[in-house]
Amino acid sequence: MSRLQISGLAEQKHGAAMTSTTHVHPSDLFGFSRLAIDATAGLADLVEAMHHAIARAPGILDRPAQGLAGGTADLAYETVREVTRLVGGRIAAILASLMAMEGERHSTPEREAVLAALNGVMGDYLAATDNPLAISMRLRRDGQPLTLERQALAAAMLQRGSKLIVLVHGLCMNDPQWTRNGHNHGAALASELGCTTVHLHYDSG
Repeated sequence: MSRLQISGLAEQKHGAAMTSTTHVHPSDLFGFSRLAIDATAGLADLVEAMHHAIARAPGILDRPAQGLAGGTADLAYETVREVTRLVGGRIAAILASLMAMEGERHSTPEREAVLAALNGVMGDYLAATDNPLAISMRLRRDGQPLTLERQALAAAMLQRGSKLIVLVHGLCMNDPQWTRNGHNHGAALASELGCTTVHLHYDSG
């Protein structure tokens, strides 16, 4: 094997290692960009509503000035919303192509913790807007989702016939956070009671 081939293989391995250790996925960037676009449009709506409320207050503006201010302001706010939509559409198109190339990627504990906290604070909004940052409810074991089919579940359960304990995390948390200072409470229960534990991973918000 030539030196050039060895160098190429080293670069490929380095690139794979970088991919496996990254905390941010392209879908995360898409989700956060959606939040930023929604926040900008929402802020424009809020300021516009305040502007109209002030303009309609008696004694604040005379009628001719009020009409001029209203028309100019409406155009300005609509321009902000339109530019925001255009920018959001361009960002979405770019990130969509990256997401298509992403393939299967493992999540890191740091990323899991951030998503859990975000869903605990605004999970209802993420779900309502189909944001990719939203967490879908599912059962997991060792951080991996379980397929709810008889054969798949049987293969995932290490102790057949044993009792099953479902561990449910709290607000802004996730299933890996059952481990604290090296102690996994779920694993301790499984060992003490001779049972099998699974985790419910869900949007706590």
